[in-house]
Amino acid sequence: MKRFIEKFKAIRNNEAGLLNRGRITILMQLLIAFSFQSMVLLVIYYFQEPSILGYRVSLLLLLFILGLILIFTEVCWKKVGHYFIFCLTCFVWSNMLLLQDGINIVTVQYVLIIVSGGYYILGFRWGLAYSLVNTLSLVALFFIKELTQIDFLVGNLSVSFYEYSFALVFNFLLLIFIHHYFFRAFKKTSRKERLLNANLKKSLVSAEKMAAAKTNFLATMSHELRTPLNAVIGITNILLEDNPSDRQRENLDILSFSAENLMSTINNILSFNRLDAGMEQLESTSFRLDLLLSNVYGALKLRILDSNLVFELDMDDRIKEKLVMGDQIRLTQIFFNLAGNAIKFTKSGFVKIKAVVVSADSAMLRIRFEIEDSGIGIPETQQARVFEPYFRAEHQISEQFQGTGLGLSIARRLVELHGGVLSFKSEQGLGTFFSFELSFAELVNDEPQVMPDEFSTEIGHLRILIAEDNPVNVMVLQKTLTRWGLVADVAANGELALDAVIANPYDLILMDINMPVMSGFDASRRIRELSDPQKSQVCIIALTASIGMSLEEHPELRYLDDFLLKPFSVEQLKQKLEQSVKMGQSNYQA
Repeated sequence: MKRFIEKFKAIRNNEAGLLNRGRITILMQLLIAFSFQSMVLLVIYYFQEPSILGYRVSLLLLLFILGLILIFTEVCWKKVGHYFIFCLTCFVWSNMLLLQDGINIVTVQYVLIIVSGGYYILGFRWGLAYSLVNTLSLVALFFIKELTQIDFLVGNLSVSFYEYSFALVFNFLLLIFIHHYFFRAFKKTSRKERLLNANLKKSLVSAEKMAAAKTNFLATMSHELRTPLNAVIGITNILLEDNPSDRQRENLDILSFSAENLMSTINNILSFNRLDAGMEQLESTSFRLDLLLSNVYGALKLRILDSNLVFELDMDDRIKEKLVMGDQIRLTQIFFNLAGNAIKFTKSGFVKIKAVVVSADSAMLRIRFEIEDSGIGIPETQQARVFEPYFRAEHQISEQFQGTGLGLSIARRLVELHGGVLSFKSEQGLGTFFSFELSFAELVNDEPQVMPDEFSTEIGHLRILIAEDNPVNVMVLQKTLTRWGLVADVAANGELALDAVIANPYDLILMDINMPVMSGFDASRRIRELSDPQKSQVCIIALTASIGMSLEEHPELRYLDDFLLKPFSVEQLKQKLEQSVKMGQSNYQA
């Protein structure tokens, strides 16, 4: 018996759902119950004269035992369910046709068991089918007997008091059991579902808190890393332009290169977070594409000064001196990630950046960019995963190469953000080839080229306020502005910046966002609310080292004229100052 119970539990546990397990249990117990009922009725008939009823019960007993055998031989439980309901249906019909009082409460009980078993074991569709077959047949036969007085009996077969009483009580108990067991299973399923939903809600809340904590952590880390790095890069650039000796320049170049490498790593980590959260947006500014490629080439060439690697830039002549609209920061990041990877994984041979004009008209310029190397390549078995975050190809010498594993993933996402597709070909030991095509709106570059000295005279008249709480960053900004003949006032927080604007006229404010007492956003809002239009319309350029939320999506962006992300280059600061001068001239002419 123990072996049969274990076998049944194994069969039941093969079903994934608790409800289906309950259905199998109901079917099994009904087969056992009706087998037991048939044996009891057979004993009762044994003490009576032999009749067709005894043979009928014997046949039913064999059929129910066969049903049990089918379950234990792992026949599909739904098929066994159909078999069981069909046997009961035949039994009901034999009652109605053979017995003198066949349409009685016991027959109705059997019909109710068929209805309940059909729904609870086989589901709605088959439950409805078996219910209609039995209930409509019962009603139809009752009316036919009553109206026609036709006797369907085969002989004079009647049921004894003992048989009738036993069947009556037993069937009532079965009806109670079927409903009790099914709804107990249903209740368990509902309880488990409620617990699962509650756990899922808790997990969702926990995941949201973790995501928020991750975003806040990265925003904090962005600010904490970029702020000192802004000072390092700024001071290094100032020292490089102070005519250092050859030995000093060599040391400063190393310092600048290391700082830029660190900045690249920070940008990759933070850019991935923004891309993953769908926060990254492209900016549109005018720039010369040939100068961008040359700057990328010049910066990356520092990495191969002491190697045998040949690094080339092949640029279509039709790109030179072309002024286009686009996001030069993200485009630079794409080239740094792709070409930087190529240099890192190419010990000897060549790395080549190529830019070719695919099509050009009066408004648009479509360019194909290619980055090719003769490095170690990517194994064919791993090429499907090359753009996955944190992916690093498994080479025998992979321990030599360090990195975040985010470069290619970020490059692909940024190319897609530009509307392009990044594709590649690679063969292990022979190198890798990346390519993508991007379209740029072309501008007419009819502005005369100006020398730095001429440029500085354009901004030399600006009255500037620096709102910054970090004294090192203040020093860097003041030293940079001094080279252009500018002297700036300083406010250590937003409240002091507001007081300074009220007391003095300024053309431009370099406003740090994260400051004590009053933030840069609050200070900008209060300045815009001043009654004096000259003071309220002052140009405000935000300085921020945090990218927790994209400034383009910030609700108080309307109080700013522009922004710079720390650390910024001298050229970027120059560009912002020049733009503020042009904006002031436009406002004056208007």
